[in-house]
Amino acid sequence: MEDKEVLSNLKSRAISSMKWTTFQTIIVGLSGPLLMIFKARYLTPEEFGVLAIVTIVIGLMNTIENFGISQAVIQKNEISREEQSSLFFFNIFLVLFLGGVLYTISDLLATVFDMPDLSYLLPLTSLIVIINGPSLLFRALLEKSLLFKEISLIKIFRNILLFIVTVLFLYLGYGLIGIVFAQLLAVASSVALILFVSLKNKLVNIMPYFSVKVIKPFLSFGIYVFGKQIMTFTTHRIDEVIIGLFLSNEILGIYHFAKNMLERLRNLITSSFSKVLFPVLSKLKNDINKLSNTYIRISKYLGFFAFPVFIGIAVTAEYFVPFIFGEQWIESIPFFQAFSIILIPLILTANLSSSLLYSLGKPSTVFYIDLVTNSLYVILLFIFAQFGIYAVVLAYGFYVVSKTMSLQFITSKQLLYGFFYYITEFKYILLASIVMTGFVLFVQTASDNYLDIRLIFGLSVLLGSIVYLVCLFKLENKAVKQLLKDVKIVK
Repeated sequence: MEDKEVLSNLKSRAISSMKWTTFQTIIVGLSGPLLMIFKARYLTPEEFGVLAIVTIVIGLMNTIENFGISQAVIQKNEISREEQSSLFFFNIFLVLFLGGVLYTISDLLATVFDMPDLSYLLPLTSLIVIINGPSLLFRALLEKSLLFKEISLIKIFRNILLFIVTVLFLYLGYGLIGIVFAQLLAVASSVALILFVSLKNKLVNIMPYFSVKVIKPFLSFGIYVFGKQIMTFTTHRIDEVIIGLFLSNEILGIYHFAKNMLERLRNLITSSFSKVLFPVLSKLKNDINKLSNTYIRISKYLGFFAFPVFIGIAVTAEYFVPFIFGEQWIESIPFFQAFSIILIPLILTANLSSSLLYSLGKPSTVFYIDLVTNSLYVILLFIFAQFGIYAVVLAYGFYVVSKTMSLQFITSKQLLYGFFYYITEFKYILLASIVMTGFVLFVQTASDNYLDIRLIFGLSVLLGSIVYLVCLFKLENKAVKQLLKDVKIVK
């Protein structure tokens, strides 16, 4: 009886957490693309090339400063005061070191990429790295306690503030430096709120204490997570680095613009699940039946959104790009079409399979899969890059498919259901998406010579959505009802 109550309480907290992360994801997901629209209107493709390098540097530093410790904290049952203190000061030392290194090499990077603006943008970026450091441990403790309502509210505030300040700076003509200043202000505000909420919930238990021996188990766990994250980040961004080194800033800006926009949409779908996944799966790791059913169910839920949204982007890109972003971004259309298809396997597998393997205490498995697939990708990228930008896209697509399928194959061996069963779970979702695509293409062909591109885009989205939902309810009625039940839209 007690186990049932614990499980029921966990399910209730998980659903509540997912609701809040979903709400946060909607707000963040809407503000992100809207902000990209403003950036596209006020910045040139060349400036987007510079922004791509700044974004890469911020992402790299955020990955290094965490060092996989957040996952180690969540996975461990209890965290002592000595462990909290040692981890906190370790983060402080690490971010001070990283900030200093970034400040020192700013001029060098500006020279290497032939982007003079980096010489003053990257020192500001180093402040973002340093300010963010103290919050890493407390953010992990909030997630461990499933306090996703508080986390979501903080992220919503951060993104609204970032949106308002960025738009204001762009309107006033501050350009790239305004974007970095807005990011600095948003990070500082969110760090202050995280510290406040952690203190309020009595999660902070810090004293003047540091011991390498105490944090060694966290580092042993985190090193594999960090290795996986750093390799994933590197392989996701090395294409942009190579383009920045060997091709023009304009090509990098167009490429980064399309890829970054679709990455934001990918996060819109996965973020509501991903933050809740690891702590929930960690609590279910001793019940293989519930773990397997939960994994398959969430996979299908992700598929409900991933297939129609990203296939829809591919078939409507030629209409929405000039309409929403402006004629100067027409050259990004092929990249929107390619990346929208490439990212579907990442949505379905990457975060979910990694979270499950971490919950089972197998971070090394994820690390070695990434090591092999990422190494293969880097080799292919250097070979393909000499054949032009579209060959780079092809290499990235091969990498995504090989990585996600390898991860899923290994993950399936940990569950009651095999790899083939997992693949067949998407057959009706894919069928509904194919019917939707055929209908949208028919509408576009029939109206191309008669309607404005804005009307064609609107009709494509409206009619395509209706066709997909009708097909989905017909083919996956039971799973759709279960989704509605799980989020308590219906009783």
